[in-house]
Amino acid sequence: MRRKDIFPKIMCTQHPDSVSKYIATQKEVEEAVEAALKYECDEYMPDYEGKATPYHQNVQIVSKFIEETDLIPGNNFYITPRVPSATQENRFRQIMVMMSIAEANYNSHEFSSTQAITELIHPMTSTTEEIIESQKHMVEVGELAKKEFQFEMETPRVIPLIEDVQGLLNAEATVENTISSTEKMLDQDLDKYRVFIGKSDSALSFGHVASALSCKYAINELCGLEKKIDTNIGIIFGAGTLPFRGHLNRQNAPNFFEEYKGISTITLQSAIRFNHSENESRELIKYAREKLSGSPETYDQNAKTDLINMIAILGSRYNQVIQHIAPTVSCISSLMPQQRDRLIHGSSTGYSREIPEISGITSLCRKDIAEELEKSIPSEMLSFPRAIKFTGALYSIGLPPEVIGLGNALEDIRKTIGEDAFEALIQKYFPSMGSDLNFAFGYLDLRSADRFLPAFAQRSLQKDVDILKDIFDIDHDCDPSYRKLLEIMQPELIRPDEQPDENVSHIIESTLLQMAKIRRTVG
Repeated sequence: MRRKDIFPKIMCTQHPDSVSKYIATQKEVEEAVEAALKYECDEYMPDYEGKATPYHQNVQIVSKFIEETDLIPGNNFYITPRVPSATQENRFRQIMVMMSIAEANYNSHEFSSTQAITELIHPMTSTTEEIIESQKHMVEVGELAKKEFQFEMETPRVIPLIEDVQGLLNAEATVENTISSTEKMLDQDLDKYRVFIGKSDSALSFGHVASALSCKYAINELCGLEKKIDTNIGIIFGAGTLPFRGHLNRQNAPNFFEEYKGISTITLQSAIRFNHSENESRELIKYAREKLSGSPETYDQNAKTDLINMIAILGSRYNQVIQHIAPTVSCISSLMPQQRDRLIHGSSTGYSREIPEISGITSLCRKDIAEELEKSIPSEMLSFPRAIKFTGALYSIGLPPEVIGLGNALEDIRKTIGEDAFEALIQKYFPSMGSDLNFAFGYLDLRSADRFLPAFAQRSLQKDVDILKDIFDIDHDCDPSYRKLLEIMQPELIRPDEQPDENVSHIIESTLLQMAKIRRTVG
């Protein structure tokens, strides 16, 4: 069987990026069936990461498919939960979700000889040890099910979700070690293994272009690893509709699938289903099925060295600015639409994002570039929202995050690494950068954004924009209807240190919602 035929291609997810539709956890069981029957997705991801998803949702989804459809979970439709991180949330929640997976498999085995749930996703993976520890717990849950219920299941495999720049640059070693350790633990050879790559969180910590390059670097390395070992590697690529989160929509599909050749599965998130037409969604799915078979261009060692140095420069320039606007972003994000049932941010069952780990990046790049990156990283943890609201908050003040630090970084790359590397970046390594920026400039209004920004950020961003306009010959301005809404967003109405009154909050929230409708996504 060909590699492209052995992995699901379209994974429906529970990302809270839809503008028009709030989806309560009680409705997510029906959403799973709709994903299969209406959109012809291959897979559904019940999501427990930072989300108040009931433990029994896995059982309910499996039962719904068995009772109301002709599809057989684990055979011609796949249910793949994302469990909580034991380190970022807590181990108790992770084990409880694993117990629900065992229960779903127990309930389904009476109706089918096919096991309903065979894989689960581990978020924010940074080490092989995290995956092996989770795999060990899944084995122990299976042993408990056998002891208590005389039910024996094949141990579901843990899929690592790698979503930070350092993890992406070191994905090959992490995955190779994980495959080897998993084979020893389960006492079986793995003929196939899946890896999940996330675009959004790496962009949140290092900026859009550094994130895209890191994802492409990981895809390249993992496809190379597949050729060295006797295991087919399936890459799931998590992307939203805006460039900062991946730019996966029907209009940009040719660019997307050209950029990210080598992936096996895409995520179909909420915005693309509920804020784009059904016809657009179906066309994207059809296009994806045709294009999810390409192989990436192989990077030689010189290219890899240049890419790592570029990523460090891009991350440095981005972080120099972003730390100065964290309070504004957090304040606005708290007023953005809440479209799924999430855990309380920073509570004992939720989590906050940590300072990005960069030692695995600085050890790979030039000393002078590494020093600049180290200086750019804030010394204290910043309070940032999740990537969707982070992106939406910045778009809502007229500052698409795609542009932050980018112009200055490109100028630095040209001066520090050389003209050839600069040309390779915009023509070979990330040729759709210009298209992404043309999209983002349709929502850019620095006059509006400047009202929310300190003087240093204003100066730096103006230079970013001037450089980008010159390099990519961008001559259009912000959409007029969007600019009118930006004018309503006054900084004196949104103060990080005080709660706005009810009437003001209503005006702001209504304005944020209208802007999100124009973007067709929360963020």
